[in-house]
Amino acid sequence: MNTNIGMISASNGRFFPMLRQSLSAHAIFLIPIAFYCMAYEVMHMLHPEMGAPHLLLGVGLVFLFFIPVLLLGLSLKLFYHVACYVKPDSPTRGMIVEFRKFFSNPAILAHGLPALFIVSVMGFIFSDVQSNILALQPHTWDVTFADWDKALHFGKQPWEWLQPIVGYAPITFLINLNYNMWFFSMMILLIHFGFAAKSSELRTRFFLTYVSIWIISGNILAVVFASAGPCYYSRLGLSPDPYAGLMLYLRHVNDVIPVWAVTLQDTLWQGHVAGIEGSVVSAMPSLHNGSALLFALAGFQISKFWGRVLSVHAALIFVGSIHLAWHYAIDSYMAWTVTLIVWFAAAPIARWWHHTQTQRTFSVTLNNT
Repeated sequence: MNTNIGMISASNGRFFPMLRQSLSAHAIFLIPIAFYCMAYEVMHMLHPEMGAPHLLLGVGLVFLFFIPVLLLGLSLKLFYHVACYVKPDSPTRGMIVEFRKFFSNPAILAHGLPALFIVSVMGFIFSDVQSNILALQPHTWDVTFADWDKALHFGKQPWEWLQPIVGYAPITFLINLNYNMWFFSMMILLIHFGFAAKSSELRTRFFLTYVSIWIISGNILAVVFASAGPCYYSRLGLSPDPYAGLMLYLRHVNDVIPVWAVTLQDTLWQGHVAGIEGSVVSAMPSLHNGSALLFALAGFQISKFWGRVLSVHAALIFVGSIHLAWHYAIDSYMAWTVTLIVWFAAAPIARWWHHTQTQRTFSVTLNNT
């Protein structure tokens, strides 16, 4: 008992010095996030109709939200590790041992908490800006994107090409299921890289890309190219609606087998009309597709197996974004372009950062723990 208390005290004694080092090592993220916060405050000053910013409260709430999400994602990650590598006689005991190792490791916690904080800040500002897009720019691009989709896809809307292949209730259900799995993919990768035992250029590259695409695609381009998406085309008062047939099909399937997208689209629109915070109606660019591509790119850096799995996931996200009427195909093309540009641009930046004295010192500390 005394030995355990001594180990915990020793871990706590190492944690705070390591956390200070970790914060310095995360300056490559913290400095851009600080500018992001300042730009957010200025935006609220210039557009008082957006309401009070409540930055500290909002970030705190998002951080609290991430705690159960962290535990869920950590459970999935540790379960995979225990099942595939540890293979104990008692799976429950094996999981308990792995959880103890994780939460008693000051290096992993000091490494991961700044990343979790960065994601929380970015998540709150992203969500608030998305919720207030109409205060900055009306939805004026839907007709244009629908026309571009038709022109790019040989005179037909992309969903019309897909419908003969995937337009069956069980397939639609599975596509929707994969679409919802995007959230779990994101959480597991954030935990995998965020709470990594060692510092790496890949981790830095992943987070640089992740944060950048949410800011560039999720906020800047979403405001500039404000659009609601195919599922809301008629609700914007636009006619004729080239997606009426697709929506009729989805509602029919939803009467037979759950298509959660239909219910969520209705809920978001009702909240959007009522001005409820968090009711985001935004299509261009598609963050689902942009981030799913990032997951696949990072997955190949982990292993060929995970690269292939996440590539299939990303391909089905693309199909789902069109088939479930969330996005125009061009939303995905724009998001992929941004992700690829940032991913390749982040490589030399990550390489440079890992040669700086601050990062090298923290890397040595992690390696010796």
